Amino acid sequence: MRIAFLTPLWPPSMAQNGIATYVDIMTRALERRGHECLVIAMWPMGKVDDPRMRRLLTPQLNGAEKLLRRVRHKIEGGRSFDYNLFGQGVANALIAADREGPVDIFEAEESFGLARYCVGATGAPVILRAHGPHYLVHQPPFERSDRRRDRKEGHAFREAHAASFPSTALRDAVSSHYGANFPLSAAYPNPVDIAPAEECWTPDGCDRNTILFVGRFDAVKGADIALKAFEIVAQTRPDLRLVMAGADHGLRGPDGAVLKFADYASAHLPPSVCERIDFLGPVPREEIPRLRRRALINITASRFETFSYAAVEALALGAPTVATATPGLTEYLTDGEQILFAPAGDAQQLAQQIERCVDDHEFAARLGVKGREAAVRLFSPDAIAERAESFYGDVADRARGKQAALS
Repeated sequence: MRIAFLTPLWPPSMAQNGIATYVDIMTRALERRGHECLVIAMWPMGKVDDPRMRRLLTPQLNGAEKLLRRVRHKIEGGRSFDYNLFGQGVANALIAADREGPVDIFEAEESFGLARYCVGATGAPVILRAHGPHYLVHQPPFERSDRRRDRKEGHAFREAHAASFPSTALRDAVSSHYGANFPLSAAYPNPVDIAPAEECWTPDGCDRNTILFVGRFDAVKGADIALKAFEIVAQTRPDLRLVMAGADHGLRGPDGAVLKFADYASAHLPPSVCERIDFLGPVPREEIPRLRRRALINITASRFETFSYAAVEALALGAPTVATATPGLTEYLTDGEQILFAPAGDAQQLAQQIERCVDDHEFAARLGVKGREAAVRLFSPDAIAERAESFYGDVADRARGKQAALS
């Protein structure tokens, strides 16, 4: 099959983005199975040397359209997203790729509902792969632009030929929220690269006084919860340190002001705790495994995740992991056996789970071994690609059957 994917950012080496990570791993696994994969990138980063990548082909605006766009941006403070411009750009890129050789499947994220512009643009059925959606991952306040995006994503879910999800819980939630009765749907986890055994975490190779948090410094990723949990644990463990790696988007305070890491930490934590936190900011993707191996524990604290790459990548390295109990993880993993879970937003419970590993290194090591075994069994790229391939085949067969009936 010739399969096209939509991603917001590319290449994955520069994009700290879960969708780009998913597309990267999935395309490589499908190519190993003999398929040809293309990637349509909305915002390529730098000079991309990837023959698979296609750029958006946005239409040229006439004078009236340019004026209308400027007026709308002025009214909405420059935050207006031009759905038609980007939607047509994605569709045009898909059409151009199809002219090179028929595209059999187009899989797109649900973001902004752009995939609906591609329904019927070529003979390729459109599959929506849920990575959000916005109504679930966006933190309040929910403004007019957010409501508009929610509606657009709902249209895309209802109009796509099929949809896939990283968990059945997310499929049920999306179906209920949008009233979408998917003609074809599937639930299978996102794939994760599995490192060879010699590159995995080991009890002797880690610093037993280091905790690692990989993720954006913002409310969605629960950075404030991670800081509070560390403060609790650090009170009785003077040598413990927290390393944080991720972009600094800031956290909104009670007055509505957004505080970056340094200001937020100094306002909410005592100096004795602040000085034990190493905030690295964005870290190149290839550097993350080294940080994971160095820490005794990898933690996440997200308020919501469809599928936590931060947690699963740690599991794949055999690193002891404490994570928020979100459906994309709880559906596949057992608390206390392969991972430790804490309720979303509960810093006290997160701290208690961290303490279990800090106070019992043998338990932490066993948790890491079992976590890696689960990752290999459940999330390996080849296993997920096989499930996706089967689903793609069903979707393509259904589309061909409909076309035959109409001819």
